[in-house]
Amino acid sequence: MSMNNERYERSRFMEWCLEHPGPYTLSEEIELRKEAMAVIVESVKAGDITSLDGAESPLSERIRAQHRATDFEMNSNWVGSSQDWICPCCGRSKFQVSRVGKKGQILAKLVIHHDHMGEAMKEAFHSAFEAAGTRVEQIDGWRLVERMGDAFAAHAEVLVCEDCNNADTEAKKLTGSPPYFSFTVGQIRRLIHSADHRPHLVEPVRAQEVWAEAEPAYKLRMRLIRAVAQAAATDAHWYEPHARTVEPIPVLGFARRSVESEITRWAYAEPLLRTLGANTKVSAPNLARWRQVAQKPGKQPPENYLAMLRTEESYGRSWEVLPEDWCCPVCHRSKYDLVYVGGQGKIIFAMRLVTARGAWAQLTHICNHCESTLMSLKWEATERAGKTPKNSHSFVGPMELGKILTARPHSPHLIRAKEAQELVALVVQRISEGV
Repeated sequence: MSMNNERYERSRFMEWCLEHPGPYTLSEEIELRKEAMAVIVESVKAGDITSLDGAESPLSERIRAQHRATDFEMNSNWVGSSQDWICPCCGRSKFQVSRVGKKGQILAKLVIHHDHMGEAMKEAFHSAFEAAGTRVEQIDGWRLVERMGDAFAAHAEVLVCEDCNNADTEAKKLTGSPPYFSFTVGQIRRLIHSADHRPHLVEPVRAQEVWAEAEPAYKLRMRLIRAVAQAAATDAHWYEPHARTVEPIPVLGFARRSVESEITRWAYAEPLLRTLGANTKVSAPNLARWRQVAQKPGKQPPENYLAMLRTEESYGRSWEVLPEDWCCPVCHRSKYDLVYVGGQGKIIFAMRLVTARGAWAQLTHICNHCESTLMSLKWEATERAGKTPKNSHSFVGPMELGKILTARPHSPHLIRAKEAQELVALVVQRISEGV
């Protein structure tokens, strides 16, 4: 047994697990989860659990001493991975990866690096679907596309440090390589110069050499992708659906790890990672951006849009459940006007179920653009009020929300700046008063 496992077996958390063998009722378990969370955090801080990290772990204290700084900007991949993790690309430890950001914060971020062939396949599928004018949904063809995107990838998804992922982006700019191309871990290793506690230096000449070697294979993959996409979009495919496998990522929440399975028994991944340190943010987002920056108008859907949206089964179900004359009760757009062209040419028809009370009680569905506006309003007002509302609907009515919108067919809403600013102020007051 390794030293880390020995420490885990003697940890306060393992003692707690032995003291609580169960079984428990649902309400008892909910209460015990809160207690378990605190004990897990305590054990990480004490250095007894090292397969997780956090802003107060022994490693983090060592990093603070190294950089003579206190504030972290730490993401969930960093928190959810082992303190002993080594970047498979540059070979640096977490300690070596850590560095000071522009605002004096310690940057502690790991990123899942992936190839973009799946996105290329989806774009090729939607393009072929539109060009062929296919009038029948291609559900199994779409499943084929979802399954085969990974088959054309040059590498599997892999957890790397943010500097290695950034080096991929910089090398692509230097070489002018296509947007769906990604350098592999081995290729990135060849084109970077790395050192402790600083970003990688990308060598332009070496990057050009690596891209020149990779370009023929990339072009071949793209030709194959277009052929498969054409077959999938025109009912000429050969695919019968079956379960797909998932490539594991060594981060809590992406894969169940055999060691320390008690942690996943007693704690949900997302709140645990936030508690340990994944919510450390020095660079605060601009939560007013939703009402300050106008989004571009969307494209006109193709004539065979209905077959394309029905190919995505969830969109097809949403379309069928609503009557032909239905319109969004907030923005008053028709079903057809709510259809829009998304990323990779995908045809989207997305509804949100409404189960709220009060002024919302008579509504069953609203469009996703209205839902997005509602959530943006909530997040900004919550930050300004310093308090969370009772739910996502109590602080504003559907008519009030509709008055700040200028609805456009096949496009995100335009937001009326003056009306939106006034509504934010009103909602902040309501939340402050406990609405």
